[in-house]
Amino acid sequence: MKHLLQGYLPVVVAEWNHERLACRETIFGWSEAMSPEKELYAYCRLRVSNQAAREKEVSIALRFAPADVVKKSLRKDLRVAGRGAAEVCFRIALPLQAASASEVDAGEFEQRLDEVKRSWAAIVNSGMVVHTPEARVNDACRAWLVYNYLDVDKKGKVYEPHDGAGFYEQVYGYSAALYCHALDLWGRHEDSRRYLESLLTFLRPDGLFFVNYGLPDHGALLFALCEHHRMTGDDAWLRKMAPPMLKMCDWIIAQRRLSTTTTADPKPVTDGLIRFTPYADYQDRTVDYYADAYCCIGLEHTATALQAIGMQNEARRLTTEATAYRSDILRSMDAAAFERDGMRLLPMEPDTHRLLKSTNYKGGGYYGLVASMFLESEFLPAADERARWVVDALERRRGLIMGMCEFDDGVDHAYTYGYWLNCLRRDDVRRVLLGFYATLAYGMGRDTYCGVEVTQIMTGEPTPTTPHLYSGTQQLRLLRMMLLREEGERLLIGHGIPQAWLKSGKRIEVRNAATAFGPVSFVIESAAGAGDIRVQLDPPVVRPPASIEIRLRHPAGRRLTGAIVNGKPVAAFADDALRLATARSNADPIVLLMDVLKTGHGTRRTEAQILTGQT
Repeated sequence: MKHLLQGYLPVVVAEWNHERLACRETIFGWSEAMSPEKELYAYCRLRVSNQAAREKEVSIALRFAPADVVKKSLRKDLRVAGRGAAEVCFRIALPLQAASASEVDAGEFEQRLDEVKRSWAAIVNSGMVVHTPEARVNDACRAWLVYNYLDVDKKGKVYEPHDGAGFYEQVYGYSAALYCHALDLWGRHEDSRRYLESLLTFLRPDGLFFVNYGLPDHGALLFALCEHHRMTGDDAWLRKMAPPMLKMCDWIIAQRRLSTTTTADPKPVTDGLIRFTPYADYQDRTVDYYADAYCCIGLEHTATALQAIGMQNEARRLTTEATAYRSDILRSMDAAAFERDGMRLLPMEPDTHRLLKSTNYKGGGYYGLVASMFLESEFLPAADERARWVVDALERRRGLIMGMCEFDDGVDHAYTYGYWLNCLRRDDVRRVLLGFYATLAYGMGRDTYCGVEVTQIMTGEPTPTTPHLYSGTQQLRLLRMMLLREEGERLLIGHGIPQAWLKSGKRIEVRNAATAFGPVSFVIESAAGAGDIRVQLDPPVVRPPASIEIRLRHPAGRRLTGAIVNGKPVAAFADDALRLATARSNADPIVLLMDVLKTGHGTRRTEAQILTGQT
C-alpha cells in the first residue's frame, strides 16, 4: 500500500509484509534550500520490523529503473533483532548515473526529510486554504497543488510547466496557460505571474503562441493573462503585458483575414475561421470550433482588460474584431449542425466531421474530449441551444462513463471539466458531484491522489503520465468552482457543495479565497438537525460584487424558511439560497443564520430562539 506522508506531502510511503517482517519504505526528493536550480537528490529509507522472537538477517537490494542506466543493484544485509527493527538509508543523485546511489546515516535522512516537510507545508498553506468534512478531499487538493509545482522546471529565468512524466515531459501551451489560471483561482498570484511571463518567452516573432499543442494554446494564454489581471487588479502589470498581448490579437485577426470572403453567398462554413493545428494528437491543419472559441474569447477578454486600463482605442478595435469573429463562429455552427438518429449534432470540425466519423458518431473518444474543452471556454452561454447539442451528444451518445469523458474504453477525467462547468452553471449539481467523486475513485491514485490522463475502467491501469499537470489543474479548478465562483457581477458561494457536507455537526472552512472582487473567507457550520446552518462570511471589499448568493442545499432536501443577517430577519431568500446585496463600504464580517424548516413531528424554532441558541 502506498500513501503520502501526512496525507498530502510529496513523500511517498509504501508498506508491506514479508515473512513476518513489516517493511516501510519512505522516499522523497530534496535539493539545497529546496531550489529548482540546485542538484536534485532522492532519499530512500527502508525500515524493517521483525514480528518474530528470533533475529533475522535480511538482504536488501536497491534497484533502479530503467535498468540500462544503473545496471548494478546496491546491496545491503540487515540484521533485525527479534521484536526489533533496523533500517538503511540511501541518497540517489538525479539524473541517474552509474554511481548515483550511496548509503547515508539516519541523521542526514531525518534532516532532509524535515526540510522537505517544512518547505512543502509552507507552500501548501499559503493562498486559498480549504477544509471540508472529508479528509481525503482536504489531502487531495493539497496534493494536487504539490504535484503541479513538481511539474514546473526552471531553465535560467524561465519557468516551464511541463505536462507530466513519461512521454509527457514537455510543455503544452494550452495546459500550461490553464495551470496559471488555476493558480490565480487558488490565490497564488505571484506564481501565476512568473509562469505567465515565462510562457510569453515562447511567443514567436509574428505573435503566435504555439507550444507543442495547437491553436488553443494561443487563446488560452490570452484568457489566462486577462484572468490574472481580473483577479489581481494589477493595472501596472497589464500595461507591461499589453504589447505582446496586442501582438497575439493581431495574429488572430490576420489569420481570420486569410479565410474571410466578402462576395460568397452563402458563405463557406469555414468563413472567417482559422485553419491551424487543433491539438497535440492531430497536427494536420483544420478548422476546429474548440480552437476558434478560445481565440475569440481571448480577443474579447483582452478588449475588456485594455478598457479597464484606459487603452480605449485598442479596446474598441478588438471589440469590433471579436464581435465579427463571434458572429462568424455562430453562423458556422448553425450551418454545420445536422440531424442524426433524431438528435441535432454539432461537429467540432465543421467542414470534415472528422471527430464524429472517427467514433462512428458516438459522443466519446476524441469528439467527447474536444467537445468538453470547447464547453470549457464558456464561449457559449450555458443554456444556449448549441451548448445543449454538445451536452446531449456527451450524455446520450455514450460520451461519458460515470460522469467522465470516455476514451479508448477508459476514462479521461480531466478533459471533462468543461462539461462539469456547464452542468454547474445550469444548476445540474448532481452530475458535477458524480464526476467529482468518480475522479477521486478513477482519475488518480486512491491514496496518493496523483492524477493521470487516461485510466482503464476495468483494470484501473493508468497511462504513464503521472503527475499529470492538466489533471491537477482541472481538479483544482473544479473544486474551487464547487465552493465558490463568479457569475458576471455576482459571487456564488456553496453552489456545488455536496449535501453530505451540510449534515449536522459538519464544518466547511475556506480562507483567503481569491475572487475577481477581492479575497473572501467563509465558514459554514451545520446544525441542520436542529433547524439551522450558520455562515460566517468575510466578504470581498476590493471591488464588491453586485450581490452574494449563498447556496445551502440541506442534506434532507428541505427548503429555507427564514434567514437572519446581523441579527435581523431578511426576506431575500428562496428555496435553498440567500441573496445579499453587498454594502460596498462595509468591510465588517457578515454573520448569516439560516433556519431550515423541519418536517414530521419537528417544529421550526422562532427567530428569538435561534438568536439565543435555544432549542
